[in-house]
Amino acid sequence: MIRRPPRSTLFPYTTLFRSQKLRKERQRHDENNMNCSPGRPQRREFLMHNKAPLWNENSQVYQLDFGGRVTQESAKNFQIEFRGKQVMQFGRIDGNAYTLDFQYPFTAVQAFAVALANVTQRLK
Repeated sequence: MIRRPPRSTLFPYTTLFRSQKLRKERQRHDENNMNCSPGRPQRREFLMHNKAPLWNENSQVYQLDFGGRVTQESAKNFQIEFRGKQVMQFGRIDGNAYTLDFQYPFTAVQAFAVALANVTQRLK
């Protein structure tokens, strides 16, 4: 069976500054730039995308390397890259069990929301 690669999806991601270091940088920027209104949180936008699968000549399918974390093939399996680095992966490990791995810039709630949106989108 030949599997098609997943459609590329862009994930717009916006967050408020939360760390002390970033908050101090924002205050310095606000002091230098008088056009910024005080009390209004600044936003950062990150552009992420699905990692493109590679064609495996031996098995004649597109594959992603999940580092042994995903054990079953599924159309719901995906990996997200940010600046060329993998920051999230989601995949099936058993009949109705999945694994979700994530790191910065995702929080647990954000990663879960992306994974849930992916699963429910593919149920249609």
